[in-house]
This record gives sequence, C-alpha cells and structure tokens, in this order.
Amino acid sequence: MKTRLLVLLSRVQAALSGRRADADLNQEIDAHLTMLADENIRRGMTPDEALRQARLRFGGVAQLEESQREQRGFPRLEGILRDVRYALRVLRKSPGFTLVAVLTLAVGIGATTTMFGVARAVLLRPLPYHEPNRLVRIFETNPLKRWTRTAAAPANFADWQKQNTVFAELAAYSGTNDQGEAQINLFLTGQGEPQRLKALSVSGNLLRVLGAQPWLGRTFTDEETFEGPGRVVIISYGLWQSLFAGDPGIVGRTVQLSGRNVDVVGVMPPGFFFPGRDVQLWIPFAYKPTVFVQARRPHWLNVIARLRPGVSLEQAQQDMKTIAGRLEQMYPDTNTKMGVRLEGFHDSLALTSRAPLLMLLSAVGFLFLIVCVNLANLQLGRAAGRTREMAVRQALGASRGRLIRQLLTEGLVLSVLGGAAGLALAAAGRAALLQLAPSALPIFADLRLDRTVVIFNVALAMLAPIVFGLAPAVSASRADTLNDRSESTSTGSRTMLVACEVALSTVLVIGAGLLVRSLIRLQNVDPGFNRENAVTFNLALPGARYPEDANVVRAVQEIERRIREQSGVQAVGAASTLALRGFTWTGDATVEGRSADDYERELRHESITPDYFRAMGTRLIAGRFLTEFDGAPRNTVTVVNESLAKKYFRGADALGKRITFGRPTDKDPWVTIVGVVADMKQDRLDAAVQPEVFVPLADNTQNGITFVVRAVGSTDAVLAAARARVREVDKDLVLTDVTTLGELVQASVGDQRFRTSLLSGFAAVALFLAALGIYGVLAYFVTQRRRELGIRLALGAPPAGLFRMVVRQGMRPVLAGSLVGLAGAYAVTGLMTTLLFGIQPLDPTTYAVTAAVLGAVALCACAVPASRATHVDPLIALREE
Repeated sequence: MKTRLLVLLSRVQAALSGRRADADLNQEIDAHLTMLADENIRRGMTPDEALRQARLRFGGVAQLEESQREQRGFPRLEGILRDVRYALRVLRKSPGFTLVAVLTLAVGIGATTTMFGVARAVLLRPLPYHEPNRLVRIFETNPLKRWTRTAAAPANFADWQKQNTVFAELAAYSGTNDQGEAQINLFLTGQGEPQRLKALSVSGNLLRVLGAQPWLGRTFTDEETFEGPGRVVIISYGLWQSLFAGDPGIVGRTVQLSGRNVDVVGVMPPGFFFPGRDVQLWIPFAYKPTVFVQARRPHWLNVIARLRPGVSLEQAQQDMKTIAGRLEQMYPDTNTKMGVRLEGFHDSLALTSRAPLLMLLSAVGFLFLIVCVNLANLQLGRAAGRTREMAVRQALGASRGRLIRQLLTEGLVLSVLGGAAGLALAAAGRAALLQLAPSALPIFADLRLDRTVVIFNVALAMLAPIVFGLAPAVSASRADTLNDRSESTSTGSRTMLVACEVALSTVLVIGAGLLVRSLIRLQNVDPGFNRENAVTFNLALPGARYPEDANVVRAVQEIERRIREQSGVQAVGAASTLALRGFTWTGDATVEGRSADDYERELRHESITPDYFRAMGTRLIAGRFLTEFDGAPRNTVTVVNESLAKKYFRGADALGKRITFGRPTDKDPWVTIVGVVADMKQDRLDAAVQPEVFVPLADNTQNGITFVVRAVGSTDAVLAAARARVREVDKDLVLTDVTTLGELVQASVGDQRFRTSLLSGFAAVALFLAALGIYGVLAYFVTQRRRELGIRLALGAPPAGLFRMVVRQGMRPVLAGSLVGLAGAYAVTGLMTTLLFGIQPLDPTTYAVTAAVLGAVALCACAVPASRATHVDPLIALREE
C-alpha cells in the first residue's frame, strides 16, 4: 500500500512538473543530435549536412516528445489539459464564432434546465412527508352524476375508516379548490387592522397520517375532530415568524380569529405545507358526531390515506371497491352506482399540470436538438476552413483519433461555457417565472435550483458536444481533407443538418400555432356577462357575529344599499359564487309532470341578491329577475340559466314551470321558474355550461359572499368607496380577492396564455436558428463556388438566373425538412388534444400558415447569399484562384 502511494505521489509530481520534464527531454534530444552530428562531421560532412543526417537518423522529434509526455505522470489528464489549453487558444482567435456558439448553447441548455427544474418541482421532487409514496388520495365516482373524481360524503368516509383492511389510517380535510388553493378565510382580529389568513379544516388525525411532527406544541387529538367547548388551531412556521415574531410562548396563547377566541396548540416546522404553500393555519372540523353517521348525500371531504406496509395501490383499490359495493347495497338511496377511485397523493396534486408540463418538456427537448444541429452546422463550416491545419497535423504524425479528440475537446469547452451561461439563464428564468407567472405553478410546487437541477445542467453540457461535435470532428479528421471531395461532403452534410433543423422547427411552429389559435378562440368566447366597468370583491361574514341567516341577509342588504348610493354606481349585486369560479353546491331536481323514476342529477345552485344579474350585465332571455320580495318567508320562485331550460324541458318553454330541488320521493316544495337568463361560464371558458338555478340569498345563505359593483369611473375610486361603505357596516370586515370582471376573464385563461407564450418563444428561437443555418450553408455555397459563379457571369449568365440557382440550392433542404416536419407534427400534435379549444390537432389553417411562415423565413435567409452571388466580380474571382 505504501509503495503504491509513493508511485502515485511521484506521478502526481511528474504531472505537475511537466514543463521541467519537457525541458529535460529537449536537452537530452539536443545532446543526442549533437553527438550524431559530430560523428558525421568526423566522417567528412559539412556541419549543415551532418545535422540534417543526424535528424534523419534520430527520427521524428515531435513524435518522440509526444510519446514521452503520454508515458509519464497521468497521460490522459495531461493530454486533456493540453487539449483544453489549445482549444481555448483556438476559440480565442475566433471570438465571433465563440460568442455565437456559447450564446446559442446558453439558450438551449438554459431553457431545458429551466423546464427540468419546473418538472422536478411539480412531478419529481418527493413531498415533504414521511414515506410520501405510501400516501394516496381517495375520491368517489358516479357515472349517473358524471363524477370521475369528487369529494367524499362524511358518512361514507367514516365507513371506509371502519371497514378497510389496507390502510394504516384515513384522514380528511376541506376548504380547498380544484387546484389545492385554500378557500377558507379567517381574520385575525382584536389587534388593530384585521389580517386575512388562509386556513384549512382538517380531521384530528390528519397530521398523524402525514407523519408530520410539530416544531412547537402538539398536533390535534381525535376528539378535536368533533365540536366541543374549546377551539384550537395549529399555525405554520412562516405565520409564527411573520405575525407573532417567533414568540416562544405562542403555544397556549389565545388569539381571536374572525371574532372567536382560539387557542394555539402547535407550530409546524419550517418547510412543512399541506396541501399547498398558501395555507397558514389548520383548524379541526368541529363537526357534530352525527355528521359522520348521517351525511351521505353532500360530498365535501377530501380524503387522504396511508397504505399499510406491503400493500399496493391496486390491492387498496380492490378493497375499497368491495366496500363501495357493500355501501351501495346498504344505502341505495344515496350510494347507487357510487364507486371509489384511488390515486397517489403526489400524482393527484400534479394531475392537471402533467399534460401541459410534458408538452413543454418535449418542446424544449426539440429546441435543444435544434441548438445542437445548428452548432453542428457551424462546426462543419468552421472545419472547412481548417482543412490545411488538419492536413498539416496529420502530416506531422497526428492520428485520426487524436484529431477527433482535440475537436471534441473544443466542443466540450464551448459546451461548458454555454452550460455555465445556461445555468445563469435558468436562474434568471426561475426568478422571472416566480415574478411574472406564479399561478402557472401548482400551489404545492417549490421551484428552486437544487443539486439535481445543477447536475442535469452539467449532464446536458457534457452531452451537447457529443451531439453537435462528433460528426464535424469525424468529417474534419478524414485523411483526404485537402481533396475537393471533402468540400462537397461538407456541403452535403450541412445541407442534411439544415433539413433536420427545418423539420424540428416545423413541429415546434405547428404546435405553437395550434396553441395560439386555440387561445384566440378561447379569448373570444362569450363568458355570458359584460366584463367592462365592473369590480368584484369577497366578504366573509364571521359566524360569531352573524349567527343567524337573517343577520347575514340584513348585512348584505345594508352593504348593497350604501354602495348603491355612491355616485356613478349603476348596479350592485351579490352571489354565493362568482361566474368562472365554479358553483356553490349541487343536488337532485325533479321536473313537474315526469314519472317517479325520471329526475335530474347534479343541478348546480347559487344564491344571489336581486341586482346580481344587472351588476354582472347578464342578459335576461325570458321572464323577470328576482326581486327583494322573493324568498321570504319561504322561497317559491327561482331563475334558471338557458342550459337548464333547454335540457330539463326538452324544447318546451321553461317559464312558469315548476321544479323541486330533490328526488320525486323527497317531498320538497315546488318552485316556479320566473326567469331564464343567458348562460354564464361557471368553471372555465373552455368548459360547457351546466344547468344552474339561482335562488334568493335569504333561502340559502353562505359565509363567503362575492359582491359585484357596476359603476362609471376609475376602479380604484369605486373600490375605495366600497371599502369605506363596508367599514361603516362592520369595521372588522375586509375586502378580499378584489378584481375586475375583465381581469377575472383574463385570469381564467392565464395558464393557456403562459404555455402558449412559452411555446411560441421556443418556436421563434427555432425559426431564427433554422434561418441562420440556411444562411450559413448558402454563404458557404457561394464562397465555395465563387470561381464558377464568376465564370458564369463572364460568359453572360444573367444575375437573375444566378439568384434563382442559389435560392433553389437553399430551398431544397427547406422543402425536404418541411415535409418531414409536417409528417412529424401529424404524429406528435395528436397528443395535444386536451390542451386545445375549438380546433383539431390536424387544423389545415395552422399547417398552411406554418408552411407559409417557414417558406418566408427561408426565402429571407436565402436572399442575402443569393444577392451576393449576383455581385461576384469575375476578374477578382479568377485572380483569387
């Protein structure tokens, strides 16, 4: 072992003292040459002839020096370092080429690294819970109601807990939307201005199921799931630091949330979140125990469970299917066709982001390939100018493998520089994404440049020179580099590379074109209301101060009255749920006159005030709006949307007809339809409108109310007046989610706009690189055939003919690449169906426009070299030859 260490140290020392070893070797070679020359002089030769003969007898000095360098120290390390130094010298002599290559690589590697960072944050990074791969989410399904993944009924959840054999434990939570964003607003009061906090309502065992331990204090108990005399809360680490200044005595402290005293029992550790990073505190359900026994019709619980060790997701699915079948037999009134669906918890959170993200990853992969092809094209053009250098090095004894290694090292140096710049670009892209489009990321994702992302960046930098440098290196190292055939081979290779660039660019441009056309159609969709001159805001009326429905109704009416008195206000209305934000609740419905087994399911309900439709600018199709006299003492009228009128009454006039909000056997009171309004988009602009009824607020009050104010004047002035009027009614009420209807519509297509912009940017870069490749090939073609072009002009060839000849030369790879790209787009864009609205993946207009754009860009790229060809001076061209 000691001997090996000494040998290693000696070789390291030899490697580090390479210059001294080279000097010693040169002295030794000079001594041998001097001895041989002296011997030749004694034989009667002149000094010059003696030295020449000595060199011939000794052999190649350069080869001997190279051989000795390879045998001492770490030959590979020394060779690599020598190649790197030479590569830096060569690249320094071509600053223009080096700058273009590094910037091109920075764009390709930086964009790819950024998208990989997003993919890692959303799809790959494990959630910060104990054994997160064993966490699953449980949904209920029902084909009769068109449910594919909906929240669970509390009583069904309780039965799952009792009857399953595959889960260590099940927990539940509520208060989030489909994107996982917290929807429960609580306000810290009693300490100056009320401060809005995002909360989540959970079962007592939720944190235990997650395997999460508090930073301070304790978690909830199972008993705290149900209502009791005491109210408790657990807060996030960030809230503890920002609002309570990291007070070590926070546990046990009583705070006032929305008018109620609550005891803080725990603080979660830094970095913990559930289900999204916006949740600041967790509160127990505090339901009555009977809810988990009787409530099977309403569905509002999100269920998460931990698999037992050794149990697979498929086994758990089968067990839960058996339980669902058992419950269907026991409770046919509520559980007919009620099934169960299991998903990995991480997969469930990332479900809506997966398809768009994979599409963008594919697009950036295409861009990376285009960058590599473009650099290969540049390298081939540069290699054509280094034929003399390669030939000289071969003549001096350099092997073909040695030349390839040197050229690949030059590519590696470029790639390392480009990778470093790309990493900086990825960091800037991350900051820009978080600043400009934070909503494009799921609420649980944490976008950061961690070690894995940096390793990916380095791997790309190592892979890139193999992709873009191998073919040019092999081509440049051929033994016949001084022959004309090598030039024609280089031209043919570059032409093929241009065709590849055009093909890849065509796929990207068609994909971007489809998304652009889809976004345009989506933005032109009528939302069903007038988006101009209207602002909206939410108010949460605390149950502690508004315990009765009558208190809520009076407060809403008073707020509306005060705002309506402001100058410029045209209408003020309120609703339990605003358009484009979903619905309040759903249930069954029975149309008068139908048979007992013929009833409707999944009717959407919304509570409104009389002026809501006027404030929204929604068109009345038939009948009348609701009035202040409707809904008291018992509601007997309703307004429905156009979709309900068409579907439920099957072509007949809905006005004056009666329906009940239940099944035929439920004996619910009959309600008369007094008005039909135009459909308002409920979920998204690209989603079909579902049947919906609008009932007076007094008939079904809600804690969260959204107000809509239609007024003439600046938005800020309208909101300032509304805020003042609200504070006159209750100083602790805070306006939240303030926006205009126009911004509401724009926000609903924000994700589509973001990915369309991103893909369009990739396509624009791809087009530019393709145009650069076309230009480079034609410029080289004109330079290579300069003598021929001069002779043609001297013999009377018209300049227009030469222009057409050069353009034809450039358009051939464009045509071939376009045809391949169109075929590739035909195969690839079919995967984008779920991301498109109003058009098909094989949209003829998009394909035609793409072909036209590519043709125009290619012609522009061909025009400059072709024009240069027509201005070749025959005398100068012949003299240069």
